[in-house]
Amino acid sequence: MPGHRFEAKHHKRLESAYRRRILPPTSTLKRFGLKKGMNVADIGAGSGYFLIPAARIAGPGTSAFGVDASDEILRIIDKKRHPSNVKLVHSRDGYSFKIESGTVDYVIASAVLHENHPVRLLREIRRIMKRGATLLIIDWRKDSLRAGPPAEERLSADEVRGICRQSKLKVTKSENLNPRYYAVVARKA
Repeated sequence: MPGHRFEAKHHKRLESAYRRRILPPTSTLKRFGLKKGMNVADIGAGSGYFLIPAARIAGPGTSAFGVDASDEILRIIDKKRHPSNVKLVHSRDGYSFKIESGTVDYVIASAVLHENHPVRLLREIRRIMKRGATLLIIDWRKDSLRAGPPAEERLSADEVRGICRQSKLKVTKSENLNPRYYAVVARKA
């Protein structure tokens, strides 16, 4: 059962100095395989924390889709200085994206699975991915409750790996990133 959704009024929390220290966006994306020339999608783009660095890494001639169910969040991103390859996509229901099937090389899903029906969300993510594309899932550890959603709303890395398999995505890596977050990396076969 999905938990509550992140409220746009809290968007500055996503940009905190602590978060930048423990989860630096550019180096995290590069570490998990984002490269120049890739089309990228950030699902639940929030403040653009990962989207804008991803667009810069991917570079000119690519598309960096920022997908969110909140018009307010998308307006916040649009007001920022961002590369011209950023394309904002409003998903009214959070589960359907106006992105062509099989066009994305790299997808970021940071702290969004617990807010949604994860299998339904991953099936839509899989639809937009090219064969061999990478999905980077970053979410809240269950053993760290100093910030973030309540423990009962969080998904463990084991649960996420199972949901990936159920969604026909092959898990290639899973690790704790820091005291708050873990990462699961999967590919579309």
